Amino acid sequence: MNSMELFLAHALRLEEDSAINYDEMADALEVHHKGEVSRLFRKMAHYSRLHLAEVERRAAGLSLPRLKAWEYQWPGDDSPENAPAGEADYAMNEHDALILALKGEQGALAFYASVAEASSDAAVAALAKEFVAEESEHVALLEERLAKTPDTGPEHDPDPPVAAG
Repeated sequence: MNSMELFLAHALRLEEDSAINYDEMADALEVHHKGEVSRLFRKMAHYSRLHLAEVERRAAGLSLPRLKAWEYQWPGDDSPENAPAGEADYAMNEHDALILALKGEQGALAFYASVAEASSDAAVAALAKEFVAEESEHVALLEERLAKTPDTGPEHDPDPPVAAG
């Protein structure tokens, strides 16, 4: 990624996705009475919005490309901050939710690190390194919380969903 405009277009999408995902996870955890982790995810959504505002500030005055979903240069099929959707489950416990969030943060960290290392544009590489530092803080925060959160196994649902067939 060798242009600031292209890099910032990716960063905007990544941080928007992050805020949305954290809000959705917080909502789900709140409904299932997991308030402590829900509050952590609200804080993480706030951090994502702060990072998004920083990206928007840096993009001011630039003409960012309007990328279609398939034009993003992610390492996988989706924004790296998006944890794999197939791993989310309504009965997951707080430990599992933290692991899912950690995977998203690690994906963002790896994306920014790869841009910092591979970009031939010194300004892009320098900004990507700044974003690596921010994502590293998020990873550390989640790892710290995960270390304090026991894995209690899947939540028991006395009335599991049933598809009419």
